[in-house]
Amino acid sequence: MKILLISLGASLGALSRYYLAEVLNKLTFINLPIGILSVNFIGCFILGLLINSLDPKLEHIFNPLLFIGFLGSFTTFSAFSRETIDLISSGNIILASSYILLTVFSCLLGTWCGMLITKYS
Repeated sequence: MKILLISLGASLGALSRYYLAEVLNKLTFINLPIGILSVNFIGCFILGLLINSLDPKLEHIFNPLLFIGFLGSFTTFSAFSRETIDLISSGNIILASSYILLTVFSCLLGTWCGMLITKYS
């Protein structure tokens, strides 16, 4: 059952990441890979919301489905790394550095804000 839940969550997370990142990348007017940056922030924010919201009695379902499966494939360190290397390779060191800082801090902020919101709900 656990493998099925992980597989279901992962397939939905990967498809969601792909389509959302594609849409967001088409809306941007700067050279920053805003699609994956946004996806990673949103995923971390959702993680923060869910940490305090889910019933611990159902952890055996939520952990494989949502945390490992969906959010594990929705957020992506590999795409972040590839896009950073692409920026560095094209000579955009300052933009690459900005992307790294924005990604790390926005993801931490997203998780913290999500946890804060649900802590007092």
